[in-house]
Amino acid sequence: MKYLIHGVIVNNETRGSSIIGDGLAGTIFSFPDLEDDTERTRIIVFATDYSDAGLEGAETISFEDACSLCKKYNINIFAYCPTTTMNFYVTKEGLENYKNAIETRAGGKFYTGNLKESVSSIVDEIKTTKTSLLENVKKTYVVDYPQIPLIIAIITIIILNILEKRIRL
Repeated sequence: MKYLIHGVIVNNETRGSSIIGDGLAGTIFSFPDLEDDTERTRIIVFATDYSDAGLEGAETISFEDACSLCKKYNINIFAYCPTTTMNFYVTKEGLENYKNAIETRAGGKFYTGNLKESVSSIVDEIKTTKTSLLENVKKTYVVDYPQIPLIIAIITIIILNILEKRIRL
C-alpha cells in the first residue's frame, strides 16, 4: 500500500509523479494542429494545490516553462489554487509562485478562495473569449427520414402480395 504525501505517491520512482509542469505541458501538446492552426481558440482550466514539496523523480519541464508555452501558443489558461487555510499543502510562497507563473509567464487568469465562486468567474471569463465572439458558426444537422424505408417496405409487400395471388391462379 502506498501513502499520499504532499500530493505525490511515495516511492514512485518507476511510475513518475504528479509534477504539474509536465501535466500542463502534456495538456498543451494534446491540442491538435498546435503550430499550424494559430487562429483556433484554446482554453485550459487548470487546478492544483501547487505542492512541489516532496516531489519524487525529475521533472521533464518546469511549471514556469510550461506556462511560457501557453503564451507562445496563445492558449488561454484559467488557474485555480486553494488558499493556505483551505489546504494543508498550500504554502504562501507556493501560492505566490503559482499566481506569478500563471499571470506573468502564461498571461492567464488566477483564481483562489471559494471554489464555487471561482468556477462561476472562470465560466463568465471564458464566455468573453474569442470562442463566444464567433460570427459564422457552422452547424451540422442530421435528419433521419424513416418514412422512405417504410414506404418502400409497404410497396414491396403489396407487390409480393399481388405476385403471390397471380401465381396461384
